[in-house]
Amino acid sequence: MRDQGEPAKTRHDGSDVDLVLPVLDESRSRIRIAFEDDDARMALWIPREDTWPAIAVPIELSDRDGAVRSDAGVWALRGAPVELGEHVNGRRAVRIRDELLILRGYVADALISNVWIAGKGDRAASFTASHWERWLPPLDPRTRVKFSIETKIRAAPDPKAPVIAAIESGELIGVISKNLGDHRQIEIVRPHARVRGYVFASEVSHTTEDLRTTGTGSGHGFGMSHADRIEVPPGTCLFERIDGEVVGVQLAQSTRLGRKGGAASKWSEINIGTSWTIAKVYIRDQGDDPTQPQWEQCMQPAHR
Repeated sequence: MRDQGEPAKTRHDGSDVDLVLPVLDESRSRIRIAFEDDDARMALWIPREDTWPAIAVPIELSDRDGAVRSDAGVWALRGAPVELGEHVNGRRAVRIRDELLILRGYVADALISNVWIAGKGDRAASFTASHWERWLPPLDPRTRVKFSIETKIRAAPDPKAPVIAAIESGELIGVISKNLGDHRQIEIVRPHARVRGYVFASEVSHTTEDLRTTGTGSGHGFGMSHADRIEVPPGTCLFERIDGEVVGVQLAQSTRLGRKGGAASKWSEINIGTSWTIAKVYIRDQGDDPTQPQWEQCMQPAHR
């Protein structure tokens, strides 16, 4: 049940690109985020379950017993989104979300959260909830290689050593750290983690391709057959409800679908599309002529 005053929302479908958004507040079941979408900047409460659990600090994933190695492993970045598995002695099995390789291990339960405090050099939060993004790994002068699909990256140059990662795409590119007879020590840098481990020499092939990958984009839209079309200028205040608090501001001139208040009310309801829901908010007419509304302003357009 949502608190009184929260803008209405529904479950996020989970298919959008990964977003790192500024957090304004949180409770046990909800998180209030700040974002820009559909020509508006808003503060919106969303269910905590609509966010990915993440690793809150940079850390090397351990094995089931909590052991780590210095020469091989998976080093997760702060904010790495994960899928959760079993509990073992205060640790949680995790799989870091990545479309090109499998990254599994264990971290302490206390290090898993939906919200974290960003550190220097971390991926910057964005107010924009629908955008194209591109990730580029750091430059590396070492020999670049591609991997056979289903290649297992092990913790030691031994076919019986534990598997710490597995290749899911032949397009993944890494670098060679050491040549060790029939094995190669390799490193792979990904958006949420760095991997170092051992593979058979026969499972890699040299490449001159760049170390790069491309993100994805997302968008949204909606339609209403019985709705008023309301012109909303930039700077218009967006209220959570009639006589409620301001939860956002219109950023650009646009035509919103909603319900006009007309002569009987100074308030009109409008709809704003987000990556989570169609948010219903209110705008207030401060003029005397309902045919030419003067919507209450929260900022001057030049201040954006």
